[in-house]
Formats: sequence, structure tokens, C-alpha cells
Amino acid sequence: MMAIRNKILSMLLVTSFLMIGGLSMATRSFADAIIPYSVIGTNEYNLPVGFDKPINLLLSYNVWSNITDYHGEDGENYDALLSVNKFARLFTIDGLENWGFLWEGVVGFGGLGFENGDSLSGLIDPQTGMVAWTKPIPSWTLCFEYWLHLPWGSNELSDGSVNHTLAMMNNHQLFDGKFVIDWDFGYKMRGDGRKLGAKYEYGNSLFTNWVFTYKHNPWVNPNIHFDWESGGSGKNKSADTDLASYDRMQLGIGNSMKITDRLLFDIWYSYGIDGRNIARTNNDYTRFVWSF
Repeated sequence: MMAIRNKILSMLLVTSFLMIGGLSMATRSFADAIIPYSVIGTNEYNLPVGFDKPINLLLSYNVWSNITDYHGEDGENYDALLSVNKFARLFTIDGLENWGFLWEGVVGFGGLGFENGDSLSGLIDPQTGMVAWTKPIPSWTLCFEYWLHLPWGSNELSDGSVNHTLAMMNNHQLFDGKFVIDWDFGYKMRGDGRKLGAKYEYGNSLFTNWVFTYKHNPWVNPNIHFDWESGGSGKNKSADTDLASYDRMQLGIGNSMKITDRLLFDIWYSYGIDGRNIARTNNDYTRFVWSF
């Protein structure tokens, strides 16, 4: 059982991502800071099959973003902080020996600080989701995920809409596990929302995220991150004005480490290398994963 938990620990950063990447924010500037699923780390999707008892995990994802540059028209400088906590329970279903399943729930806190001294803070919209995965071959884990985003966060941070995300995720163990690739491809569907009396139609988005890791020892596992998103246009229905479509791409570098058998820690930095109609990402990420 301990060996199984150790395998899982290094996976479950996800879904920030969804946990963080999929967060729905009322202000465009909060959404600007994070590409969906950009919080995935080393062995994010390396989940086990065939375990005997349910496994519980507690995860903490934190992202600090400092925005001083834009792809296209300049906007306001700001700092954003997201601190998100997730409980995940992994289980199996009799008769599906080569499959595993996971239920997860998310609560968290967000804050924005602007250059003029104004600030916003409060609870983010809660989220819940399910993951199913299998191993077509021992070195490949294939996962499918659904996330539901509920507009129950603080008024300053919630965009007032019910959102859904579908994603396919993969983990590849190469050269006897010394080289690891985690990647996903997802689609976020955003419903219409109401914010401070105004009605909004939000655009949907496509995204993909990749993490390439060389596993040297428990403490040194350097990795490279690549994240991309393309978001559709939307509309402020109350003011009859358009919300522009956008694209963005970022590269990152970091390290994953095993602190104890029950605790994993990841840290990395990502910077926007290309984009359109959106802030240039400039983010520091951390991930903590505990098993119990």
C-alpha cells in the first residue's frame, strides 16, 4: 500500500488544474494569470490500478503571478495569489481490474493587488470532479476527467457562471522511468454569468499542458513545462460590448522532490513567450501533496 501511495503522490497536482488553471474569476485580470491545468507537475497522471483499499490525499496548490506586461494592448499591473486545497479519494470498482477512479473536491482563497493600491480577496468558486484511468501498457497511463465549477465563491472573485471542463491526460514512463512525460488536452465550457448586476457571455477555451522530467534522485528531478491556451470571444450583454478572444503560450523550468514517503513538493517558474489580447504570464508555482 505504501508503494502505491508513493506513486500517486507525485501525480495529483492536477488538476489545479483544473484546480487552479480552471478557476473562474469575475475580473478578466485574475483569469489572465493562469492557463488551465498549468499546475500539473512531475508524474501528475501516473496513477495506479489494482490497489486493494481506497486512498486519501490532501493537496495544496499555490500560484503567485506578477503581471507587468501584455500581449497586445497594455493593461493594469497587478499581483495575483491563489492558494487552493483539494481532497481526493481514489477507489476501484469490482470487475474493472485495470481501471482506477478518483473523486475530488476543491476549496481555496484568491487575492489581487493592483498598482493603484486597490485589492480584492476572498473564496474562489468551489469545484468538484471525477477521474477514470487505465494502463493500456505498463508504461502508459491514460486518464479522463470531468470538472464542475460552481459559482459560490466571493462576489469579488466569482464570475457567476456554471462551467464544465473535459480533459484527456497521459503519463509516459520512458527508459525504465528515468524520463517522464505528462501531458493533457482539454476543453472548458463556460456558461453565461451575472456579475455586479451585469450579464456576461463567456467564451470557451482549448488548452494543453506538457511536463518533461528527468528523474535523477528523490531530491533532484529537473523538469520543463509547456502550457498553451486559446480562448474564444465573449460579450458583456448588459453593455452590449465584446470580450476579445485570446491565445497564450508559456515555458517553465523547475524541480520535483520527495520530502518523505508521505510528502511531495514541486516548485517551478513559467513565463509567457507568446500571446494575443492577454497578459504575459509571469508565475511562480508550488505544489504540496500529502497521503493519509
